[in-house]
Amino acid sequence: MPHGRVRTLAIAVALAAGAVACGRLHIGGADKAREMDAALRKAIESKTRPTYVTADAEGSRLWKQTQQFYARRQFAPAWIESASPRPQMDDLIGAIAAADREGLDPELYNVSVLQERRKEASKGFLTKKGFDPAEAGAMDAWLTYLYMKYASDLADGLSDLAHADPSWQIDTEKFDPLSQLETALQENNVAKSLADLTPRAPEYQALRKVLAEYRERAANGGWPAVPRSLRLKPGQRSAGVPALARRLAASGDYTGSVPNEGLALYGPDLQDAVKTFQRRHGLADDAAVGAGLVAELNVPISRHIRQIELNMERWRWLPRELGGRHIFVNIPDMRLDVWDHDRTPLSMRVVVGKKDTPTPIFNDRMTYVVFSPYWNVPPDIANNETLPEVMKDPGFLDRANMEVIDRDGNLVDPSSIDLTDPTQYRFRQRPGGDNSLGLVKFMFPNQYNVYLHDTPAESLFARASRSFSHGCVRVEQPEKLAHYLLGDQPDWTDEKIVEAMHDGEERTVKLKVPIPVYITYLTARVSSDGLVQFRKDVYDVDSAQSARLANRLERLRKAANTAARATRPPTAGVAASR
Repeated sequence: MPHGRVRTLAIAVALAAGAVACGRLHIGGADKAREMDAALRKAIESKTRPTYVTADAEGSRLWKQTQQFYARRQFAPAWIESASPRPQMDDLIGAIAAADREGLDPELYNVSVLQERRKEASKGFLTKKGFDPAEAGAMDAWLTYLYMKYASDLADGLSDLAHADPSWQIDTEKFDPLSQLETALQENNVAKSLADLTPRAPEYQALRKVLAEYRERAANGGWPAVPRSLRLKPGQRSAGVPALARRLAASGDYTGSVPNEGLALYGPDLQDAVKTFQRRHGLADDAAVGAGLVAELNVPISRHIRQIELNMERWRWLPRELGGRHIFVNIPDMRLDVWDHDRTPLSMRVVVGKKDTPTPIFNDRMTYVVFSPYWNVPPDIANNETLPEVMKDPGFLDRANMEVIDRDGNLVDPSSIDLTDPTQYRFRQRPGGDNSLGLVKFMFPNQYNVYLHDTPAESLFARASRSFSHGCVRVEQPEKLAHYLLGDQPDWTDEKIVEAMHDGEERTVKLKVPIPVYITYLTARVSSDGLVQFRKDVYDVDSAQSARLANRLERLRKAANTAARATRPPTAGVAASR
């Protein structure tokens, strides 16, 4: 046979063999897909839930939505195709790996196992490897559950712990993780769809940055302790000054030079640093170094990191959209901030409830302002405080500028009160400068009968700790707040507001646009000047919620560890292409 014909025949044979080989590969891929689809359907329709589904209401809800997800798509896989990872799987693993930026533990979502499985599926030289088809179906379902679990945690907090705390009554937005997932896959933006669920408030973004900085500082040794016995007044010399300077330098409060060991002067620069630290921790900024300040200085950085993580979790319990204009009252900080599209045009100190009469944590909408208000004494205050005073001193009501009304609202002569049945009467204080509500109140009707109001006791605002009320919130600058709220009503000039406050006749003004009010509880935050602030746990909410959070995290980690063991086969979960 001529040489050319031999060469042509050899090429033809090679091409035919290649075609057969390609055909075999195609058939193998189809077999993989069918085997994987069957495994996926089996996992979804099994009466036994997978080990990664937590044994609680949230786990049941998310697993049901996982089943709905696959039923809607006729059990087509979402993350793995013909036993090979799709790009969306990489996006999901990458997003979960970054969960620590949000104060969440990536291992709650088995990120190490996912990364290991993904790495094994990518190995190979001339032949392409992938997941074992029988295992790939079950893993696709797991990835779907994990997406919805992580999305729910970003949107509502870990297992919606807020609803487990009866003291936390702030309404949240309804979140549908199934709809979020379907949209993310349709628009091919898995990572972005998760990032979009984080709180959008500037304070949350600032806390996230602080968390990273504190973790880095902790990795570098944190900050040194100061002697517990250290006591200093401005201008004194002490051997403890260098330790104080090192401690404040480590937390960024002091930028000067650290004195050499030995007696050193407690001078102006270090005093300013102490004042900055005191203000950041809600202490009186007098530059005096006493037991309270030393205790705060010696709080380990690890505790502050946990505090930041807890408060980031609380931000997830708030609506993602707080409203373009809203009022934010932070109980531990004892401060009110008016937010107007990421600006704070007004900020002021407030007085909040005492520990035994706490200000509730809730939200509502402010709808009207009352100038020269009456104070209708709440029943508990009337029974526990007003009535006993009246029984001891008949002249008490006159001196307090109070009057008595019956159930129908008619005035009653105080001397005719039937003290055997005091429930048929109500007490109220007339408008005026001595009125307990001051000269104006700001109303957002709610079940707690709590509102913002002026106060005649202005001296309380000068105190570092301001928890003195029966639950309502006393504001430091009522005139400015009234002016802001009525700013879209030109008739209400500053002069008219002052006149109405001192008129002595109660007058109600409706807001044109109601404004959301959030009375919340944050013990770690970042102020508008960029300084991280820590506050005392005035109502022991931190301790209670930290215990709930720790318990929940322990159960989630156990579930994650069980899932890791159950989903890591001896062969690392992958098989060579057939």
